[in-house]
Amino acid sequence: MRTIQVTECVPETYKVKRTCYRVECKTEEYDCTRCVMTPETRTRECVVVKCVPVTTTEKRKVCKNVTVWEERTVMEKCYHNVTETVMKKRCVRLGHWECYEKESCLSGLFHHNNCCDPCAPACCKPTRTCRRWVHCPEYECCPVQVCKKVCVCVPKTCKVPCCKQVWEECDVTVCKYNRVEEKKTVTETVCVPKTVTSKATRTVRVCVPYEEEVTCTRMVSRCVERQVPCCETNCCSSPCGSCCGGKHSLFGGFKRGHGCCDRSSCGSCCN
Repeated sequence: MRTIQVTECVPETYKVKRTCYRVECKTEEYDCTRCVMTPETRTRECVVVKCVPVTTTEKRKVCKNVTVWEERTVMEKCYHNVTETVMKKRCVRLGHWECYEKESCLSGLFHHNNCCDPCAPACCKPTRTCRRWVHCPEYECCPVQVCKKVCVCVPKTCKVPCCKQVWEECDVTVCKYNRVEEKKTVTETVCVPKTVTSKATRTVRVCVPYEEEVTCTRMVSRCVERQVPCCETNCCSSPCGSCCGGKHSLFGGFKRGHGCCDRSSCGSCCN
């Protein structure tokens, strides 16, 4: 083993004072302005327009409706009775009666049918004669005199009332308005805006500086002695670093692969 000196970085703690800022709420007063409506009495002169009624008489043309009787010819309706001969259908006969033979219902009680006799007729049941009505109407046309009411238009002269429009001049009372200007003094109260300065309070966020002590860490380079294994006894008296390039690692050891601390490499350089 041999002792070598190695420079290495060691962490070192130290204390430092630094300035920091914190946000605090602070109440402060400031000047502000506000608008206040103040009532104020003012007097002004104004011109007022008045409408004055004036009555006058004017001559105007007026349209009037006048009733006039006129003679006109009118067609008047008159009704007369007229005799006419018209052919009409008349029912002469509605139908007739017919006679027919009908089998008697009591034939089985009083008469015996001799069906075993070959000389007897095929039908040996007794019958009776009945009548029935057959409806077959018959009509004939005959002339008939008819009295009819006929309308006849006859011209007639009569007087009819008619409405006519006539223009006439007449006196009309008219009311007109004249516009008259008049000066007038008016006193009125007006609200006037005024700016007023006042004090107000508000809360403001302020950054306040303060000092604090902080512990920091830094890396410091120092020389440290380390024990490192040396080469074999058959090696040359010169250190391996002189023949191998003298390349050391950060912590005092030799890097492998460069011929240092390797028996094969040391043997070749120290023989």
